[in-house]
Amino acid sequence: MKRALLLAGVIAVLAAPAASAKEGAQAHLLAPLPAHPLAGSLISVRWSVDVPGTPGTRRAFGAIGMFVRLLGRDGASTNATAQQYEPPYHVRIRVPVGGIRGIRFGLMGTGCAPSGCKPSPIFFPLR
Repeated sequence: MKRALLLAGVIAVLAAPAASAKEGAQAHLLAPLPAHPLAGSLISVRWSVDVPGTPGTRRAFGAIGMFVRLLGRDGASTNATAQQYEPPYHVRIRVPVGGIRGIRFGLMGTGCAPSGCKPSPIFFPLR
């Protein structure tokens, strides 16, 4: 039990700087998406993410695990993870059933609880 509490404490301490580094992060689409892509077709998505820097500025935010999720009809979605570790990010991703009804940009992390660890995405607003 003590070991589990110690592990949870270490994870919380390590996660705190990472979480605060992402506060105020914003995603920016660098090229327009195709107007009417067909479901199942591959498209390119290019984006960047930045965070608040010195007062009045923003700086690029880089991380392993940046991804795009395209939202389709009736809960359909597709995901693609960028191979780049800093912006600009680029992926080729399939258009979900029903076309593109929405897009989300995120960073895949890991959330841990006493019951275990699981993937835990953090999403950034699109600006």
